[in-house]
Amino acid sequence: MKRLTSLAAAALATALAWPCAAQEKFALGLFHFNLQYVAGGMLGFWALPSAELDLESDAIEDLIVTESFAPVIDLYAKHPTWGVDIELQGYFLDVLAARHPQVLEKLRTLAKSGQIDVVSFHYSDQLFIGYPAESWKRSQALTQATFAKYDVPLSRTVFCQEGQAGEGLAGHMAELGYRTMVWPKNLWTYQHGDQPAQPLYGFGDLFAVQGGRGASSAEVELTWTFLDDGELLATGDLNPYFPDVFRHKPEAVKQYEDELLALESQGFAIVTVDQYVGAVKDKVPHPPMPPLLDGTWQPKSTTGVLRWLGGKGIWPGERDNEVRSLGALAQRELSAAETAAKSAKLDARAELDAAWRLLFLGQVTDASGINPFRGEVEYGIAHCTEALRVAREVIRRAKSAAGESEVTIDPANGTMTPGAMAELRGTTVDAPLELAIDAGDREVTTGWEEIEAGHHRVEITFGLGASTKARVSFPGTLEDELFTTRALVDDSLATYRRSDFSFESFQLALPAGLVSLGKQRFLIKDQARVHLAAKITRESGTIEILDETLPPDETATWVFHLFDGTPEQALALARSVNVTRRVSR
Repeated sequence: MKRLTSLAAAALATALAWPCAAQEKFALGLFHFNLQYVAGGMLGFWALPSAELDLESDAIEDLIVTESFAPVIDLYAKHPTWGVDIELQGYFLDVLAARHPQVLEKLRTLAKSGQIDVVSFHYSDQLFIGYPAESWKRSQALTQATFAKYDVPLSRTVFCQEGQAGEGLAGHMAELGYRTMVWPKNLWTYQHGDQPAQPLYGFGDLFAVQGGRGASSAEVELTWTFLDDGELLATGDLNPYFPDVFRHKPEAVKQYEDELLALESQGFAIVTVDQYVGAVKDKVPHPPMPPLLDGTWQPKSTTGVLRWLGGKGIWPGERDNEVRSLGALAQRELSAAETAAKSAKLDARAELDAAWRLLFLGQVTDASGINPFRGEVEYGIAHCTEALRVAREVIRRAKSAAGESEVTIDPANGTMTPGAMAELRGTTVDAPLELAIDAGDREVTTGWEEIEAGHHRVEITFGLGASTKARVSFPGTLEDELFTTRALVDDSLATYRRSDFSFESFQLALPAGLVSLGKQRFLIKDQARVHLAAKITRESGTIEILDETLPPDETATWVFHLFDGTPEQALALARSVNVTRRVSR
């Protein structure tokens, strides 16, 4: 769906009185709101029961709207010449429409005037860089439909939950009418060091700015007034995990208002990102961005994506691998269910749409990081499990409609055929390479199979124990070139050079499960069995997989594929394992 720039936005941009000096001054602010800040609510968070603290999900969401979101909207309504970006998920609009229609009307009015750019790239605050692209594509389609339903213009700017960013977003942005990527400054500097920012960059055929980082040239001075969780400003840096004190503090809003007034008095135009890009794109160069790996906005404190894919937070009870592998399994089954329903001419659209929405919610970042408590973990598991149940019920009905007791479903070819197929299993063999495994007091067993020449499968089982930490290292050959896939691009490989980066190590989410161990050797996660971050280093070809959230006194089994062959063959295998998996039912 293509979106046109609103006439009102263009009119506001023209009406703004740009400074007459040679160096034009701009101030940008981007408020990131997450209605799933406490996914599932606060029940069970605190040790002792409390009516003030033990709030259900709806109550927490309502506090986010009334105590932190509405005051920011009101501030900008008070200053009609100020522009700002408000990032939120499509789900946020559904809640506003259901329970806060007056706030939605204010937002709609300011968005239509061009004063507020409502930024959204996903329906739920999903960890979309960690999954094959299909769930994001459907999430994006639901976002577009939700914005259209409530008549709220959707911004041409992209910023995402937890600052998720990746080069693979550019192609989709261009197709959908987006124009500018706000790439978090800390993710940029983590990969390339602390270098001065340019006012504007090229992002494929689009534009990018370093979010939160000022820039200066002969023509332009750029400063940022805000790039953070929007919930924090109006509440004096308090967050919804403390609902008894998470309240609007007018003095905090007034302090920010005074800062903007001071900037305005110094000649800064307070504008949206889109207005800024429109004003400077023909005045400043926009060099291409350097190579950048997928990641999130605070990679130093979260060890890249590790805190969502294996890294522990401050609370006990995390189950990162269970949450993320269940999300991958449910997505795999939904793709199969879509194929089965279509093949059997079964009308299951309503059930499948509802299940995809459940999956979007279940893949929320907060179910496995940064510091999820038990209720958030269960929120992710519950939503993904229900999506999985619906998918398997649709497959059962499709089989019945086709008059078959056993079928093979092939999403890649869009077919459902009678009979079962052989699983991706092989003949037991000796290990083709030696793994380094550390799992504390747990007994570890490994089983290797050869599926075909150059293709091995390994199953690693961790026995009962108290240790919550397990680490597996796959030895590789150090090559400058690194092959992997990028977020939202499952059908082509990306090639990076270690020497292009300044970091010592980096954690990759591997959305299609694939990373190279050398020029002709590849590691592939079976993401329905193990979905944890892969650690790469500049000075070694070894890939490390770490989980610090193993549940005590429960067993765990991880499955990987080791493949020797060309990068193109490895990609085809990774897709067959994780993206378009054939299943027998």
